[in-house]
Amino acid sequence: MTRLSVLIFTLLVPVFNCYNVGILMSSERLEESLAISRLADFTVSRFDQNKTTITLQKQYHDSSYLSVVDGTCDLFKKNVVAIISQSGSSLTKIQFNLASQFNVPIISTIATNPFLESANEGRNGSLRLLPSDLYQSKAIFDLLTEYKWYQFAILASADDYGINGVVHLQYLASQDSNFNIASMQHFPAGLDIPSSGGRIFEKELNLIKKSLTKVVVLNCGQKFVEQIFREAQELGLMESSYVWIGTDAVAARLEILQTNPTANTELYRGILTTIPNFGKGTDSYSALETAYIEAGGNTSDFVISSVKTSLGLELLFSSLRDLDEEEWDNSPSLDCTTPETWEGGTEVFNAMVKSLQNGTTIIEYDILNFKSEGLVKVGGWGPDARLTNHNHTKVEWLDRDDIEFIGGGKSPPDDLGNSLTGYHLRIGIVPEPPIALLRENCPEKATSPNCWYGWNPDIISRLATDLNFTYEFVQPEDGKYGSFHKDTNSWTGIIRDIIEERVDFSGAIAINSERSHAIGYTAPIVEDQAAMVVYLKSKSSTNMFFFLEPFELSVWAWLAALAAGMSILMAFLGKLSSLGRYGRKIHAMQTCLCAGCEERREEKRRKKCRFRDTLAPECLVEEVDGDEMSDLTLNNSFWLVGTGFVSQGTETLPIAPSGRLLTFVWWFFVLILTSMYTANLTAHLTLDRAGDRIHHLEDLLHQSEYSWGLIRDRNMYTMMEYVGNEIYNKIADKSDKITDLAEAIQKVKEGGFVFIDDSTVIEYNLQHECHVKIVKTGKFSNHWAFGTHSNSPYKVYFDKMLLKYREQGWLTSKFDEWYSSDEKTSCPTTLGSKKKFDVSVLAGLFLILGVGALCSCSVVFLELLYVAYRDSVRTGDSYWRCLGGRVCRKYREVREEWFCRTRQTGDKKSDKFKPSSSGEIRD
Repeated sequence: MTRLSVLIFTLLVPVFNCYNVGILMSSERLEESLAISRLADFTVSRFDQNKTTITLQKQYHDSSYLSVVDGTCDLFKKNVVAIISQSGSSLTKIQFNLASQFNVPIISTIATNPFLESANEGRNGSLRLLPSDLYQSKAIFDLLTEYKWYQFAILASADDYGINGVVHLQYLASQDSNFNIASMQHFPAGLDIPSSGGRIFEKELNLIKKSLTKVVVLNCGQKFVEQIFREAQELGLMESSYVWIGTDAVAARLEILQTNPTANTELYRGILTTIPNFGKGTDSYSALETAYIEAGGNTSDFVISSVKTSLGLELLFSSLRDLDEEEWDNSPSLDCTTPETWEGGTEVFNAMVKSLQNGTTIIEYDILNFKSEGLVKVGGWGPDARLTNHNHTKVEWLDRDDIEFIGGGKSPPDDLGNSLTGYHLRIGIVPEPPIALLRENCPEKATSPNCWYGWNPDIISRLATDLNFTYEFVQPEDGKYGSFHKDTNSWTGIIRDIIEERVDFSGAIAINSERSHAIGYTAPIVEDQAAMVVYLKSKSSTNMFFFLEPFELSVWAWLAALAAGMSILMAFLGKLSSLGRYGRKIHAMQTCLCAGCEERREEKRRKKCRFRDTLAPECLVEEVDGDEMSDLTLNNSFWLVGTGFVSQGTETLPIAPSGRLLTFVWWFFVLILTSMYTANLTAHLTLDRAGDRIHHLEDLLHQSEYSWGLIRDRNMYTMMEYVGNEIYNKIADKSDKITDLAEAIQKVKEGGFVFIDDSTVIEYNLQHECHVKIVKTGKFSNHWAFGTHSNSPYKVYFDKMLLKYREQGWLTSKFDEWYSSDEKTSCPTTLGSKKKFDVSVLAGLFLILGVGALCSCSVVFLELLYVAYRDSVRTGDSYWRCLGGRVCRKYREVREEWFCRTRQTGDKKSDKFKPSSSGEIRD
């Protein structure tokens, strides 16, 4: 052929670039692989292959890693420009690690491993056409939240897909305090499905069943789906009380099974699944489906992997056609035995990313429900709208009636059952009143609930009734609650029984951090704190001034001052009052018109003296007889105030209301004061107050009169031994190590000993002892709860009921019923104050006395107003004239009788008010 003919041939005949595209499919999922193959062939047949053509190179592999590597290498030998993989995350990761050495792009149709790159994240030659499992985890978490399924289990395969597929779901649950993953089970991904119908998941499913949760999230490869659900049905995990939520691989397998006439589709009814939205319902999806059916295809071929393969082919073909517009390295020559990088692979990968509309991957999920007609879309999820119904409308999922659950019910089951029917629990218990007491006619190691009574048995009995379980009591071999022994590096008592699973629960025990490392607890049922108890022994006083011990010296000084002040005030009010003896007598002398009184008034003016100095008895006997013993003089006032301290009276008592009020207030003050004095004096005389000086735990280290002790295997010793405080560590170290509670109480009663334990224990066991001092330290606050295994499945049930009992007030009333004795001990004396009374203690009493004195002074003024009114009624003069006369005469009385300042004759101001001949007051 001449050169001219070659040139003409080149210009007239177009140049075709033919590329091989590899498709890796699973030989173990043959139905799905055949659907992929058929839809891929149809997709390629629709391409306009004028200049760019592609040929499909199909390769099958099983689930072994070696088979995957061999299949990938076989495709390299065929010089493929890209590989479209049907494999899951684990196998895709192997394919990518191999292909990246040759720079051949991998397009994954169903892998969702977050650690593989998605279409918009791809940078290393790997495209993931489905969104990451991170989003699927969010969709499932929102579904759990919507239905309030806060307790759930996870069953997953132990491969990249199984583990990474739920790792974000675990994280989301850990960040919400409402959620608890009751059981997390993984099984080997390399298990072979038995052909004879045996069980390979029995261990994992039984652990989930034992966790008591009713909601299970399943994330595994497709080949395990049928086997898992069959075994779950045999073990009772497919009953109407259960909920199963499957991930995308489960949904993909159920899509295939629903068209299989031999599959037991009734087994899957009620299952919920999530699956990425792969375009179903869009125009492009509908156009492809219509064209495929018109070409003789079947709609059953439209599964997620086949549709995504079709999308991957369209993406690759478009990218290759764009690259063919220019020169590029389009001739890969690869062989696994001689690795050589193909530079054109980067160009292919970048072109695909560009073709995906700036790399946007649809992040939407369909919520599917397996019904009688197969998988039905009942809702959707997106990162913005979150959960919606099938019409993309926000709804309350709890109110929906279009979703079918296992067993055909329309109401969503609870995440936990309402009872523990069929369960028999072993409950550890230690006999200690009133926590738990053993009946007299029962053997020492009795297990029957009928042999036990007390605070704990009452609570457990109600729990058993409400949750419908049976139980037995188990005592620890050593009879202890339990603590950690450093010397043996082991636990004792009930704690050891819980750890070694000899019991499922314990009775109420105190919570502390050391125990929390070994066991779990239910919700707290009561709060407590550390307390000390000491027996106050009798003694005789050696202080010669023992009678001064009840009050501080400052109080005695104040009492002396108050007594003097009250005496002066009482005498003053006795003279000032218009209704007192003295006031009435002076007023009579000032106003009386008889000849004797006139003479005395005249003599008083002449001698410039007081009325009392106008008396002139003829003998001393007459003078003594005339002494007014009943007058409330200063001397008599002192006597009246003083005798009040010893509960004695005097002949001289005030008759005016003001004086009587003041006397009453003073007597009330003295009554309270002497009661306090008597009580405290008795305590100082009869009890040894050395123990009264122990107010804090730290005080034990600074005294020598008392030893102290803790029970070795109880909560308080553990807390003080392990707390990060040297002082408390020292107290625990120097304490007497007591064997049991009975020994501790006996040592307290013998005297000279301080016992440290929980305050409720001390108060109950010594409530009938009069001569003990109990000090609540305010330290080591703790709660009591039922002990259990860490992550015990029963805990949630118990917590639910205990919270209900607490809200109803039943726990509090039950505690009071057992810890508050109806038989109150009447102690012969009060123990008095723990120290001398000071002024601050008596401040309120002093205040009452002051207020009473002020009120008495006010009453004096009211008395003046009253007598003025009485004068106006008797004389007929105006009230104000009579009041003025009374005030003037009172002024003259104070001036002349009190201070001996007599008026001068002719003093008009002093003579303004004088008695008239008729006895009336005249101006």
